[in-house]
Amino acid sequence: MVKLIFLSLLFLFALVPLSTGQQPALFPIEKNGKSGYIDNTGKVIIKPIFDEAESFNEGLAPVRTGDDWGFIDTTGKIVIKPQFFEASGFSDGIASVGVWFPKKKVIDQKVGYYSYIDTKGSLITDQQFYVASTFSEGLGFALTEDDKRGFINKSGKYEFFFDPYSLSVQNGLVMFKTKGNMPDTKVGYIDKTGKIAIPATFMSDLDFSEGFGCVSSDKSSGFIDTSGRVTIDFKYDDCGSFSEGLASIRMKGLIGFIDKSGKIVIQPQFEPVMGSESRFSDGVAVVQVGESEKLTRDGLRDVMITAEGNMYAAKSGLFGVIDKTGKFIIPP
Repeated sequence: MVKLIFLSLLFLFALVPLSTGQQPALFPIEKNGKSGYIDNTGKVIIKPIFDEAESFNEGLAPVRTGDDWGFIDTTGKIVIKPQFFEASGFSDGIASVGVWFPKKKVIDQKVGYYSYIDTKGSLITDQQFYVASTFSEGLGFALTEDDKRGFINKSGKYEFFFDPYSLSVQNGLVMFKTKGNMPDTKVGYIDKTGKIAIPATFMSDLDFSEGFGCVSSDKSSGFIDTSGRVTIDFKYDDCGSFSEGLASIRMKGLIGFIDKSGKIVIQPQFEPVMGSESRFSDGVAVVQVGESEKLTRDGLRDVMITAEGNMYAAKSGLFGVIDKTGKFIIPP
């Protein structure tokens, strides 16, 4: 339940305005089993008439009626008719969708395949993919049914073949790992041509953000730039992604925030949340306070292993919202 509350808070504060900049942000809601949208004052803008509704991206949102997904604009008008078994939000003018087989016939225990559409609802390629990830920076990772792995462009043509760990391009780089999630894996990055830009010498599981990548070496963490140069020394127990000029860091079990010079602007004082990262959006961040981490005992949940090999379990606490000075604007 605590995680659910945290994720709900994080969702509300992380959503961004629509791409036009002239339209208000719209948020999906559910009422009496139907979904619609409200604005940031709570006013219903699109009545709950859909069976399911997702967030707006680039002025369009996926909605489901019956078994089929389509897309609406910010007035609630259907601009791409419901016809897919799955649909993701638009990015770079492209959306990943699940295309039904003709007459929704089940073939080899599958109802269809994945592909990409443009904002008019037209497929950008006739290739059938087993995986079709969201586009970022002009590229989308796609896996064909015959196990071809690589990145395609907006024309649906493969730019290069590569089996990465991360499926998205961030700051012109894509993460790869030498041994997947094995303990002795190493992390490196390829560029948008498929060439290795930063050799696999680090440990990490975060993409680049705002020109910085949080990586680990031995028992400490720090930041590198897109050339692989260390920009913030390895002196933290852990670190997160930069957002709005600040990144979370963990020291002695507590979360604080630094700026891009490495200066601590909000002292470590908040509790880490297993599987989540505190990031600023619209000038605020969701953080947790409460009971400190304790060595594991029977009945505790959310176990993690530290770089030093110690095992911890996070106990529940309260969530609040801070501004960039660390002051609570919504108390825990």
